[in-house]
Amino acid sequence: MFIELAELLRCPGPHGTSHCVLSSDVALGRRVIRGVVGCPVCKAEYAIQDGVVEFGVDPVLGSDSRSDDITTEQMPDPETVQALLALASLGGYVVLVGSMTRLSGGLADLVGATHHVGVNPPPEVCESSNMSLVRSTQTIPIESSIARGVVIGREYAREPWLSEGARVLADGMRLLVADEGVSVAGVERLVAERGLWVGEKHAGRV
Repeated sequence: MFIELAELLRCPGPHGTSHCVLSSDVALGRRVIRGVVGCPVCKAEYAIQDGVVEFGVDPVLGSDSRSDDITTEQMPDPETVQALLALASLGGYVVLVGSMTRLSGGLADLVGATHHVGVNPPPEVCESSNMSLVRSTQTIPIESSIARGVVIGREYAREPWLSEGARVLADGMRLLVADEGVSVAGVERLVAERGLWVGEKHAGRV
């Protein structure tokens, strides 16, 4: 986990927003390999193992199947995703959910100095210098309105993930979902074709 991400992590417990506290046991440069993220409100502790913050069980992996996962051959290419999200400048955070965490390397080549937060990645996707990984049962466990873009895989194109994607997205930024049939409250649809839905968030709508 990228150490600077710690201040943006949000406890999924049923209480008001609070900044989590990081305790690092093993670090490699700016990456925390093993440690604990704690919530000062409810006192919950979430382990960091192999660089992944464990906020809960991945609901897809937890069912012992990713049979509804989008395959590598069906993935949009990084250039298309960059263009649809209108990512041109450097810096900030982009959230990738599920199978879309596979895009991290390609997006990093196109838009450097932008850090990715990968939520519930497939088993073959590993934490890297470009991407911090978290596992969570029903939330994207980061602060609201901070992401420059959110990309949701087809297997997560449902609630609560759509609402969570809208919540963490910054005003004026774009949400991409690998399912053209969705609708997302608070996000205005821009494009829905070729298996992709793209919308833009506007202030006051979420």
